[in-house]
Amino acid sequence: MRAFQTARVLASLLLLALFAPVAFAQSATPDPQRVAAAKELMEVTGVSKQLEEMIAVMGQGFRTGAADAAGQAKAEEAGKEFDAHMKRLMSYRQSMLDDFAALYAEKFTLEELRQVTDFYKSPAGAKFVQAVPELIQAGAQIGIKYSRKAMENPKP
Repeated sequence: MRAFQTARVLASLLLLALFAPVAFAQSATPDPQRVAAAKELMEVTGVSKQLEEMIAVMGQGFRTGAADAAGQAKAEEAGKEFDAHMKRLMSYRQSMLDDFAALYAEKFTLEELRQVTDFYKSPAGAKFVQAVPELIQAGAQIGIKYSRKAMENPKP
């Protein structure tokens, strides 16, 4: 099912986007102190919770788009496939989080990680973290809005 394959690619890209601040940094084994600081940063920013919320929003958006494109019956079938894929993907959740912590540790110094963590512990940083679920939800709605427009008007 082509819509499901597209959604699977989008889901993977959205997971990458969640961790975009540290994307594509690779090296040897990172310093354990930096990894610990990265994990603290991820805890403060609620990365694990954001991951769950993002998957829920993606599933909702996927079902809405599939229903619009192919009808409710096909949307349910595609939704089940999407859920199964996400379940398989999330079976690697802890490994993914560990790998992302290693990326943070490779990209940023220990002092930088501490500074960013301190920001997210500040009132402005905490407010930002609190707003992220709403931003994800609103962002998904914006994406759905323009996806529908693109399907209605296939030629720009």
